[in-house]
Amino acid sequence: GVPVNSRVSSKIQQLLNTLKRPKRPPLKEFFVDDFEELLEVQQPDPNQPKPEGNQMNVLKGEPLCVVANWPPSLLAALQRWGTTQPKAPCLTALDTTGKAIYTLTYGR
Repeated sequence: GVPVNSRVSSKIQQLLNTLKRPKRPPLKEFFVDDFEELLEVQQPDPNQPKPEGNQMNVLKGEPLCVVANWPPSLLAALQRWGTTQPKAPCLTALDTTGKAIYTLTYGR
């Protein structure tokens, strides 16, 4: 036998153990099975603030009349209106008192 320095062999062993480890974690660690958590019904927080004011209801208006030359989508309608009516108001945001605070206009 050749005398072996135990310090060198422990470093080599540590290097081998490092190389044997997988470089990427297994896929099981990426996916969490939370199906049982989804089945649990979460109880509302008793300290949560309660809603104030009257409950709002949906009102049904008059049905829209369908015109044959209407655009197929909302985006197409906005584009058509924006090209024919530049700088016209498109959308208005109101504050809590009902006053207009922001107005978005069409542009070319």
